[in-house]
Amino acid sequence: MMRPLTEGEHTAVSVVTAAVGALGLIGFVISFATVAQAAEPAFGRLAFLLPLGVDLGIGVFAALDIVLARLDMRVRWLRLIPWTLTAATVYLNVATQADVFGMVAHAVLPLLWVVAVEVGAHVIRKRANLANPARMDRIRSSRWVLAPISTGLLWRRMVLWEIRSYGDALDRERERVLATIDLHDRYGRLWRFKASRRERALYRLGELTPAAGPAVVPVPPTGRRADVDDLMPLGWQILADHDAVGTPLTRDRLRDAVRETGQSISTDRAGALLARLRSETPPRRSARFKAHEVTS
Repeated sequence: MMRPLTEGEHTAVSVVTAAVGALGLIGFVISFATVAQAAEPAFGRLAFLLPLGVDLGIGVFAALDIVLARLDMRVRWLRLIPWTLTAATVYLNVATQADVFGMVAHAVLPLLWVVAVEVGAHVIRKRANLANPARMDRIRSSRWVLAPISTGLLWRRMVLWEIRSYGDALDRERERVLATIDLHDRYGRLWRFKASRRERALYRLGELTPAAGPAVVPVPPTGRRADVDDLMPLGWQILADHDAVGTPLTRDRLRDAVRETGQSISTDRAGALLARLRSETPPRRSARFKAHEVTS
């Protein structure tokens, strides 16, 4: 999710955009006049169409690349067309120049237009990519440097488990490590051979969390379980919804369901809420539900 811009940032963006646009317009005008004059012997009265087509083609194909990328239909080689047109417009500007000064001057000015188009295309492409719901967060470069092997495994699990958020991936990784410790404590070093097939399958799928086994639900440092009274009504509703479709309620599912309602909840607090749902009787239900256990 993109951070909203502050008022000062909005002002800075507006000023910079106007400046880049002005420089790009100057480059376009100079390039247009130079190429049109050079093309007049070959094209006659239609000479103005050559610089117009080349310069506008840079912007048109850059915009087309952005649109196709946003529609998830991107053609990779399409990016080569604006760069080819860039080389063409620079060549057409310097071809008629006899000295170095003229070549440099006529090369720099059209490049202003090209740079303006590329900057605008980059910004739009970046924002479109951030708005794409299928976009996967990147892992910070510093983590790759400090822990390349574990980071590579984390990236692999993000791809295999379709985890889009880097923060969610770190939460899942933390729970995976704790689940590994639980399995090691229960079955010993050979837990990969002694654990049940279902436990091993859930572990590979990333669904086996500490709350799913006999491990104790995490307790805050104060020594008391987190206060979840305000979440109990919502917890009972989530439990009823999962029971209705026959889906076991785990800690991570409970946490995600609470967050989908717009409320914030930590993993530890979700574990405390799950423990309360396990041990207490749902309101307005008969006593026969007291023995009901939430499958974790």
